[in-house]
Amino acid sequence: MQTQRNTELVKRIYAAFGSGDVPTIVDAFAPDGAISFEGASPAVPWHRTARGHGELPQFFAAIAATVEFEAFEPLAFVASDEVVAVRLHLRYRVKPTGKLVDEQQVHWWTLASGKVTDLRHFEDTRQVAAACV
Repeated sequence: MQTQRNTELVKRIYAAFGSGDVPTIVDAFAPDGAISFEGASPAVPWHRTARGHGELPQFFAAIAATVEFEAFEPLAFVASDEVVAVRLHLRYRVKPTGKLVDEQQVHWWTLASGKVTDLRHFEDTRQVAAACV
């Protein structure tokens, strides 16, 4: 049952992301919950760890200021009691350069007591970094 609840929470977060509802997203995180990127690049403005309710809105503001999404499509969900893994297709344009990113990502969500404690992104960092310069 926890597996289904966690998956539904992640789906609600994606829906909130799609509508720009950052307060709902932040509320779904534990007070010290974090967002990070494996293989983060200093060339990518949003590739920094955001931890806690104070920093999470800054992460989403950096994305909104820099990226225009053309596609954000969750393709598959796999879950256990504490983890939800999601394969997604993303296509977006980096506003400052006009370059297009078209990639698949994996989002690795860790949850405890109905709150997100960690969201780790796995993506084509080389492609994303090249689009930012």
